[in-house]
Amino acid sequence: MIIDDLMTDKITLHGLGFVQIQLEGNQRLHVWHPDLPRRTCVESSAIHDHRFDFTSRVLIGRQHNIEYRCDPSPCGGYLLYLHEGARTACGGRPWVPDGRVHMVEINSESIPAGATYTQQAYHFHRTEPGGDGKVATILQKLKEYSRGAHSSCIVGVKPDDEFDRYQWSPAQLWDIVADVLLGKQVTP
Repeated sequence: MIIDDLMTDKITLHGLGFVQIQLEGNQRLHVWHPDLPRRTCVESSAIHDHRFDFTSRVLIGRQHNIEYRCDPSPCGGYLLYLHEGARTACGGRPWVPDGRVHMVEINSESIPAGATYTQQAYHFHRTEPGGDGKVATILQKLKEYSRGAHSSCIVGVKPDDEFDRYQWSPAQLWDIVADVLLGKQVTP
């Protein structure tokens, strides 16, 4: 399946707890903040892959990137969900069950402001903001593929497939961006 309905909103909320801002040149600004809503199952479903290679430069704060090997297994502790198809009314893609796996941590690094890390398409990872939870990164998409990406969720936990990327207004999201980038809150 080819994914042809790219996210066109300039600024949206992501279920993993960050604001995503579309920039020119296949770039995105990602801004994490502890006050942002997250998927209800984020602790159980943070491991995911992407359908593109990317580099990410940490601008503010410290980002933790943890990589995983994904081993198919009928008794694995995680269920994969394929994200393909048209976006839902909440702004995400469908969560289609796609097999059980074991997830084995293979690398963990802490990336300080000014440093860059790289992630290959279809390699599983999760990211976590360090310090006070306020982190900003610039992601540069590199080679992109047509096959959908996956999220994983611990078996027995229902994924939050109805997380609403539009539950906060653009103005509220820009306030979060200002707080992280400028160190001040714009509105109470």
